[in-house]
Amino acid sequence: MVPRQSSGTTMTDAPPFEETLARLRAALADVANGDVAAIKALYAHTDDATSFYGWGGYEKGWDRVSRRWDWAGRQFKGGTVRHENLTAVVTPELAYTTDIETFETAMDGMDEPARWSNRVTHVFRAIDGEWRLIHRHANRLEDRFEPAGKLAPKQARPMNAPR
Repeated sequence: MVPRQSSGTTMTDAPPFEETLARLRAALADVANGDVAAIKALYAHTDDATSFYGWGGYEKGWDRVSRRWDWAGRQFKGGTVRHENLTAVVTPELAYTTDIETFETAMDGMDEPARWSNRVTHVFRAIDGEWRLIHRHANRLEDRFEPAGKLAPKQARPMNAPR
């Protein structure tokens, strides 16, 4: 297969993916401290950029993804993030990683730092000689559970019943 071309640059001209992965890790460390500039710089500023956030919702298109990162940056007040890489797959045009990310960070409205882990997928596309982030999907890492127990309808309670 011949790599697709973009603006005269072959897709295989992208830097080694390990460099991009290091940039991603550094950018997320900045996010834990409220600085989203590096993660936004890593993203493809395209209409097909997407993000599914650990705090629910999703965004499609660079303008919306960018605004959501700005919001996220305002939530974090200083902390750390650790990464446990599960997979990294690289082709000439696309690459993806799966990770467990563990954040520990001070947040608005909280007296103690919050700590949580997400299972995360990042998808990259080689664009004009660079690996650019085109998708992030993060959601809370939970213990395994039987689906029926979580999905079963709750017992109906009278409106004034204690919880």
